Amino acid sequence: MSPVSRGRKGKKPKKKAGRARTTRHTLANAWNAELRPALAALGSPLAPPLRPKWFDPSIRTVLDQGDAVMAARGPRELEQATAELLGAELHRVVREGFDETLFDWWIEALAEEAAVRVQQESASSDSAWQTSWRLLHGLTSIGSPGLRSIAQTALARSKPDMASHPQPEWLPQLAHIAATGEMWQLRDAYGTRLALIAGFSYPGATDPSVFLFDVDVSGLVELVNPGVFDDMRQAADAWRTQVGDTADGVQPRPVETTEDLLPLVHLELDDRALSGSESRDAMNNWFRVNRRIFDVADALESKGMSLPRARSLYDVDVDPLAEAFSKWHELRHGTRPDHEAVGALAEEWMEGTLPATWYTVSPRRMEFQRNLIDDWITEDPVTVAVKELLPEWARWLGERAELPEHLVDRVVATAS
Repeated sequence: MSPVSRGRKGKKPKKKAGRARTTRHTLANAWNAELRPALAALGSPLAPPLRPKWFDPSIRTVLDQGDAVMAARGPRELEQATAELLGAELHRVVREGFDETLFDWWIEALAEEAAVRVQQESASSDSAWQTSWRLLHGLTSIGSPGLRSIAQTALARSKPDMASHPQPEWLPQLAHIAATGEMWQLRDAYGTRLALIAGFSYPGATDPSVFLFDVDVSGLVELVNPGVFDDMRQAADAWRTQVGDTADGVQPRPVETTEDLLPLVHLELDDRALSGSESRDAMNNWFRVNRRIFDVADALESKGMSLPRARSLYDVDVDPLAEAFSKWHELRHGTRPDHEAVGALAEEWMEGTLPATWYTVSPRRMEFQRNLIDDWITEDPVTVAVKELLPEWARWLGERAELPEHLVDRVVATAS
């Protein structure tokens, strides 16, 4: 009997075959580029998707809170202020559980409304337009190439009177932040919490900084507490503090091959999959982290290299993992475990996860897998057998990784 026939829920394939460099895959653009012409040809009366109710209040909130962007004294400060203004609204929307998020569409609408405000307010004698003007520059620094283009178009279209309100010379630099090519990595004792740290600066080496990609690879590759820091050591210290004792003493080491960057390619940035428990740092950087991946790719390209290609994380060969566990179980207990149960467990453990994590285990990884297995048919004999095997599976992987006994015990406790 196959795992599917036991009632396991089918996994939704990931849609990360590649990263388009300019196209914005939003609901609005999908309607305009694909659905509208097709339905028009069929004479369909269907309307475009409704604008979610949270859009306009959140756009007004961002545009009305301009003190932070006006106080910025350089490109990095303006970029951070922009990220935090947007992040506050995204965090609220996620926590309040709106059915429709559509973040990509929202940020495009924000850019459009900012441009309208610049045009309307610059017609008067006051300087209120400057808030929206600077916010648009901030968007050019945190937005993917498509969004950057939208913000730049909005800036070009606005054309306020600069003579009466001169703007800082550094404003145009925000669109041109770039990765320096320096990258470091850290991995906690379990191997399921990673840090990738990349160097960045604006033109002329202005405001140098690093960006911390803090990711959890226990199941899907998820964003945890990313952010901008002064340098590599500050970012590494912040990451170790967030992770806790499993990161004690872990030192950064240079990224040696592009395969080390595979987590960035598979990073889960689909707002439809948000749980509501995401950190404020994750939401502050929701747009910026995607832009920084593009920036890293550009830096690699300048060296004749590229990010690793996304690959299918499904249809994996479970036999080596299943056989290795079965042999360990036989040596430890004198009997081989049920073949079908081990195969089902190995399949669930491997599918949808990065190959480098197939032999890793952690409490978070075990919790993730238990939640998946809880979706199986409870009374099925194979489901029962798999749940009974989980503590031994956890101990085997922990010992195989040569984890300290107290870390193995944590995993076994989560599996029991």
